[in-house]
Amino acid sequence: MTAAIIGATLTAGFAQETARVETKSFESEYFPFPREIFIYTPDSYDEATENDYDVIYVFDSQHRSRFDLVHSLMHYGIQQDEENPLSYIVVGITSPDIPAYNHYRDLDFLPQPKHSEIEYGPYNSANFKKFLKNEVIPYINDNYRSTHHSLAVGHSLGASFVLDELMTEDMFDDYIALSPNLAWDEDRFAKDLIDYHFNPAKPRFIYMTMANESENTGWPSEWRPAWDKVKNHFENPELPDNVKMTIKEYPEYSHNTSYHHALTDALQDYAAYCHDYSAGDTTLYPVHLEVSAVRLDGDVYVTGNQPALADWNPEGVKMTKIADNTYALDLELTLPAEFKFTQGSWETQLFMKNATGGNLRITDPERADKHYRAYTFN
Repeated sequence: MTAAIIGATLTAGFAQETARVETKSFESEYFPFPREIFIYTPDSYDEATENDYDVIYVFDSQHRSRFDLVHSLMHYGIQQDEENPLSYIVVGITSPDIPAYNHYRDLDFLPQPKHSEIEYGPYNSANFKKFLKNEVIPYINDNYRSTHHSLAVGHSLGASFVLDELMTEDMFDDYIALSPNLAWDEDRFAKDLIDYHFNPAKPRFIYMTMANESENTGWPSEWRPAWDKVKNHFENPELPDNVKMTIKEYPEYSHNTSYHHALTDALQDYAAYCHDYSAGDTTLYPVHLEVSAVRLDGDVYVTGNQPALADWNPEGVKMTKIADNTYALDLELTLPAEFKFTQGSWETQLFMKNATGGNLRITDPERADKHYRAYTFN
């Protein structure tokens, strides 16, 4: 009885939306059968209406545990900045085997071969890319508060696909490719990666790993040499300064058992990278900030991660009072911008009702008009 009363009290006093997983089925233009995706939205998504979220796309999510592992790791314990954790929308892309339509998982991930004979098919990554580019990604960006900044996560042939997609469509910003098959079709993906020229104007994060796959562990003889070609090529890369690439091996683990360990390391690095992925971009974007609260009075300041925001001086940039209880400021910032509101000191920091805790954040210049509602305790 006591537990029930306590639970009811907490619910009434601290309204908290729980994380959700939704399932969306597409009647796709590109496939004769429905395509299913999963969509994870984090805690307080409905309440935190001024929060925008980077999106992580997880391939091979017909194995639901892979999708669940990504959103679980990213939202519990993996982020080193515990005071300012970031939340993400996570989308699981499924590639099921459907024999009735002669469709199998591999067909989503591989293009028509240039050299090898087709074993079954036809290989259909061209349509899979169109499905993602023209249907899935627009749906997410139109129906969820996406920043339009995205990460693709793939394993095995899923990793081969995300690397191939980087070199052909480049519809994502960042890439995690765990144990990719680079040897398929006479080292096609390996050769393409070695010849690829990265866009020097687009900041990106790339994390590639390999486990103990080799001829000694039962893998095709060409698997490891194809990986070694790519690894050796990028050991001394002439990459743009805004490309952060990590190549790592896990020789103590097999193809499948490495997944959890490699993914954990990759996501931990990615979470740190997300705080400053545009650090080299000096473009200034117009930003409008408003903050209001019941009985809010006196001076209100904004301070944050760049000189235009007073470099985290709590008595930062003074806002203008535009109405009772409402303050505003227009300025130009580099993005991502991280900031907080105070009344002159960290002891008088304002906390928001319609945004999650930690640093407030703007990454998308199209969503740089922010109207915050703060708690007041007087």
